[in-house]
Amino acid sequence: MALKPRPAIITIMGHVDHGKTTLLDYLRKSNVVAGEAGGITQHIGAYSIKHNGKDITFIDTPGHAAFNKMRERGAKVTDIVILVVAANDGVKPQTIESIRHIKNSNVPVVVAINKIDLIDVNPDIAKAGLAEHGLVVTDYGGDIEAVEISALKGKGIDKLLETINLIADLQEITADPDAPLEAIVIESSKDSKKGVAATVIVKNGTLSLRQDIFSDNVDGRVKKLSSATGEDLNNVTPGFAAEIIGFKDAPSVGSTVKDSSKTYHEVVSDDAEGADADDEATNKNADDGWGDIDFSGMIDQKPKLNLIIKADVEGTLEAILQTIDLESTRLISSGVGSITESDVESAVTSKALIISFHTKVSKKVLILAKNAGVKIKSYDVIYKLIEDLQKQMLKLIEPTIDEVVLGEAEIIQIFEMNGEKIAGSKVKTGEIKKTDLFHLKRGDEIISDPTVKNMMHGKEDITQAKVKTEFGITFKNKKLDFQVGDVIVAYKVEDEE
Repeated sequence: MALKPRPAIITIMGHVDHGKTTLLDYLRKSNVVAGEAGGITQHIGAYSIKHNGKDITFIDTPGHAAFNKMRERGAKVTDIVILVVAANDGVKPQTIESIRHIKNSNVPVVVAINKIDLIDVNPDIAKAGLAEHGLVVTDYGGDIEAVEISALKGKGIDKLLETINLIADLQEITADPDAPLEAIVIESSKDSKKGVAATVIVKNGTLSLRQDIFSDNVDGRVKKLSSATGEDLNNVTPGFAAEIIGFKDAPSVGSTVKDSSKTYHEVVSDDAEGADADDEATNKNADDGWGDIDFSGMIDQKPKLNLIIKADVEGTLEAILQTIDLESTRLISSGVGSITESDVESAVTSKALIISFHTKVSKKVLILAKNAGVKIKSYDVIYKLIEDLQKQMLKLIEPTIDEVVLGEAEIIQIFEMNGEKIAGSKVKTGEIKKTDLFHLKRGDEIISDPTVKNMMHGKEDITQAKVKTEFGITFKNKKLDFQVGDVIVAYKVEDEE
């Protein structure tokens, strides 16, 4: 066995909308952003590029906070992290979350301060914000390299790649292509046409066509290997990514793929075997910790939201499941792939709502669900799905959480000023304060829980508006879809012991 240099594996992290996907888009010269619902990266992808004769492999982790689990696993795979921070926005909640994962993973980090092409931006604000959270860049006397870039226009990208190569050289990243196979699952999915697909990055050994493989309890044979650009491959060496077709079922994200023809199942002690058996029995009985729980004997049983969740890929499914609250929700089943007739029948028995993310629902299944009175909710944007789920769960925790309405205002006019969308509103009842919590309602439905950026009366900034007062209001989410006739509800939450 001989160790040889391999490409560095780079994970990109950061706050949503700070430019992670735009950076990858520039690097791989293809338009990913336009094809993604809501502008949010829905799935992890892995891509290799060459800079100054050296290969570099990038993993793109989604920016939304719901993908904590995927971020953590991305950091375990990676050699270097690029933390993208927008110069015009600074450190934000997902930035702080990413910093925590970076520190836990104990890998080198390079800060890419993005959007420096915008007018009047000050990168020092981002640098100062990072220092407050323990990432001190070299300009501030620390040891973290920071590169100012414009992912949109390509400015500073060469310097960023040079910095990555320099850090990779210092790490002396190596692997043995002749060692037993060790590849990490970055994504997996089921498709009715091509079957089970798994995206992996090879860490050690060589992945080959027609190789017998296994991952956890899933095995298969490599029927097809493809690069990120769709090119057919015969072999994949350490540091590179590929899509495998040939697993019998979708392997878990983060699991390790090995060669089943090699001897991996070493003899273990009786205690270890017993522990494994106990774990297996526990897993079967627990049904992933959600299903097959007998609630019939519970005293003062609280109502629960019964759910069946289907997603197109394993990573997204895990991200959704991480947000579910055990107190208010019971997961009847979950899985990767399209909604089936069996799912509908299960929903009838359990009185469950079916959630579908990024999967097609056949006409036959829709008709069956309609006739059976089963509701199917389909989503293409992860944060919208989770936002709706959280609203439903909040309704079911009524004994501990109570909303008190403080005031209501109707949007009577919409206009723009300095490129910002303003909701001209009139207070109908109570009082609206800038610091309140808010719902945005359309009819009887809550369509968003926005955060107020500013309130104005004429040209004057105000912090509150009383009944019958007309005022303008802007929201921090610039993409918020509000209309004339929508109602802004100000409220507070009272906790009852």
